[in-house]
Amino acid sequence: MNTSTRQIKNTKKFEKELKLIEEFNTLDNHEINLVGHEEVETRISKREKRINLEIKARIADDTETENFVFILGKNSYETKKLGNNSSHSEIKVNKSANFSTTLEINSFYSLDFNQNGIFKALYPINIKEIKTFHTEFETITHQRNGTEYFYDCIRININGTPYDLTQLKYNKSGFYIIECLAEQTFEEFTEATFSIRQAVGFINRLMVGDEEYIFDNLGKLYYSNYIRPTIKGMYSPITTNPYSYPDIEKEIADKFYGKLTRITLKSLSNLANKIHSDPEFSTAILVILEATSIRSLLLIPSSFAVIIELLSKNINKEEITSEIPIEDKKLKKKVIEEFHEVIDKNSHTLNEKSILKLKRRLNEINKPVHKQRLTNNEKLTRPFEQLGLKLSLQDITIIEHRNELLHGNILLKKDDDQNDDDINRYMGYVSAKLFTLISKLILKSIGYNGYVYNQAKYLEKQMKIETNEQYFERI
Repeated sequence: MNTSTRQIKNTKKFEKELKLIEEFNTLDNHEINLVGHEEVETRISKREKRINLEIKARIADDTETENFVFILGKNSYETKKLGNNSSHSEIKVNKSANFSTTLEINSFYSLDFNQNGIFKALYPINIKEIKTFHTEFETITHQRNGTEYFYDCIRININGTPYDLTQLKYNKSGFYIIECLAEQTFEEFTEATFSIRQAVGFINRLMVGDEEYIFDNLGKLYYSNYIRPTIKGMYSPITTNPYSYPDIEKEIADKFYGKLTRITLKSLSNLANKIHSDPEFSTAILVILEATSIRSLLLIPSSFAVIIELLSKNINKEEITSEIPIEDKKLKKKVIEEFHEVIDKNSHTLNEKSILKLKRRLNEINKPVHKQRLTNNEKLTRPFEQLGLKLSLQDITIIEHRNELLHGNILLKKDDDQNDDDINRYMGYVSAKLFTLISKLILKSIGYNGYVYNQAKYLEKQMKIETNEQYFERI
């Protein structure tokens, strides 16, 4: 088992930010001033992830392209992006007409918010999702309010800038908090947080989103709910706790306990940097998370087939040389002779033309393979070979389903006699197998050295498949 945590001096203070978020979350029909329209009654409300301004006046139809400045407490904020708006009119006899407009605010920021500096981004999440990072990640310690925490902080380096991701519980709420530890621009920070959320989400299945509160070094606020929603994926490639899977028998879990590995902070940083610098790689991670979040066996295999092709192109190192499959001449002769014997033993089931064609091909079985002229299936398996990842016959069979999936056979039906249960079981097996293969490609490519959970192993009994694969495989 690799290092679980590094004990360092790492003091954190989040009280001011958490208190301000708590105040925002309790806004309910709270009266505010709208700059330039102080005479108009205006109220603000926040319900779950939505913020609405109710203005007691008619607003011009083109207002959706405009932004407003409002004063809340001692702070002035400008809306950055507005969502839906609706108008309401109340007209009664012998009374003046009453008009009101409700505007949905997607994002706003303090007028004096700094565009350069040190930033903190807070992402509210369900408190039930606050689970220790201990089982998947190498962590660093941090100190808060006189207490030292050992398994709740991760340090990630992107382009030479360190970031801390800390999780905590506060008044029955949960938060992921990302801080940059060196000055940078606001744009650089938001781009880095997106990459970090993807990298961590791929490992622990939880990519936080929905809304973000970003504070500059003076405590000024930028708020947005116009970001990707929180995604809860289906598969996690790494764990150090074999007992967390109910399908693994205790005897097998005992065998692996103490041997399984976490992703190091260096490898996690490599993953975040790869996502950050490569849009195709980032897309692959997002599709993996989104496809598994809806848990649809109709979509997952096809999505994974696309991803394994995308990653194969992305990771593959172009080679222009050729290679001979069997370099030993004696071994080559022995293999060809044995193939001839197999054909002769089964000649009673073949016609003479078929036998002749097969034996002609045997003479070319060892001809050079030109690496720049590979078949589609060879292109998909080449990156595994380049990274030193061994593929079993079962792995290759699953990868070759790519052709069927991308040509419309999304149910992977073999014949019309298959019932729905058989189809669903096999699609579940293919999904789990493809994710395991994708995980190996991704993790090996970013320098991870350790165990990967074989998502498909427990399904072998149901599928009546026998392999020599283990529940956890070292790469």
